[in-house]
Amino acid sequence: MTLLRPALAADAPMLAALHGQAFERPWSEADFEKLLCASGAFAWLAAGAGFILCWVQGDEAEVLTFAVAPVRRRQGLGAALLRAALAHAQTLGAERALLEAASDNSAALALYARFGFSEIGRRPAYYAGSQGRTDALVLGLKLGHDGASRLDTGAGSAHIQGMTAPPESTSMPERIENLCVEKGMRMTDQRRVIARVLSEAKDHPDVEEVHRRAAAVDEGISIATVYRTVRLFEEAGIIEKHDFRDGRARYEEVSDDHHDHLIDMKTGRVLEFFDPEIERLQVEIARRLGYRLVDHRLELYGAPLEDEGSTKG
Repeated sequence: MTLLRPALAADAPMLAALHGQAFERPWSEADFEKLLCASGAFAWLAAGAGFILCWVQGDEAEVLTFAVAPVRRRQGLGAALLRAALAHAQTLGAERALLEAASDNSAALALYARFGFSEIGRRPAYYAGSQGRTDALVLGLKLGHDGASRLDTGAGSAHIQGMTAPPESTSMPERIENLCVEKGMRMTDQRRVIARVLSEAKDHPDVEEVHRRAAAVDEGISIATVYRTVRLFEEAGIIEKHDFRDGRARYEEVSDDHHDHLIDMKTGRVLEFFDPEIERLQVEIARRLGYRLVDHRLELYGAPLEDEGSTKG
């Protein structure tokens, strides 16, 4: 899982290097250092993998530049960076977001469309490249006004007291199976069924629940086969294990979209959320104690607020 963190002026060399991998005319370290020190500017960084640089002026946020290393594309990292940036812009008072994209950059335009951006202008022959000049499309998005993101990412986002839950995974049912094949893993029919069950899961199932669902497809799948397969997937870095204090190991697919968890101690339900202020605070605390944060895992345990109301009556 890739950690997203706020970028500092000291990160300018890394941002310049990533920008150079993504664009024919890259910005310099000095460019990034100057922008990162500008009023209203901020950036989110996945170290060595990608970043997004924005600024907020009044009620308007603008994405200044956005880059993902070629080897990390099509893995959900771009969506995670854009989601973090737009959510943070809202905390700074932004009510709408603007950005530019080359008219022939179909991958970027598809991503922005998923978030609800629409074309509001065009700059003819704006970008110069080795293949000639290309129009720039100016895209806009209206943001929410209640501190919680109203971004349309193609899957309804949940909201937890002002914090933004990431949209449900858009992975196809075959995603884990495809990752196994890419890693050279031999895939039997039973392993394929288990992989599909895990890809489709949205509730962090334990081994027993994975077995129940897999056996509904192929009754010949034993609990021992599920245990072995889940352990194999975990060792390969395809799924990760969680211990949510309920005495059972639970699993979810490894994702580049960083998120934290809130566990309902009454029902065991697990809610995923992402909050840019928490991310910033953790980086600052680590720095204050003399460390550079390289990874983290946050789990919140709570009881429904309505339970408090019923006990006060």
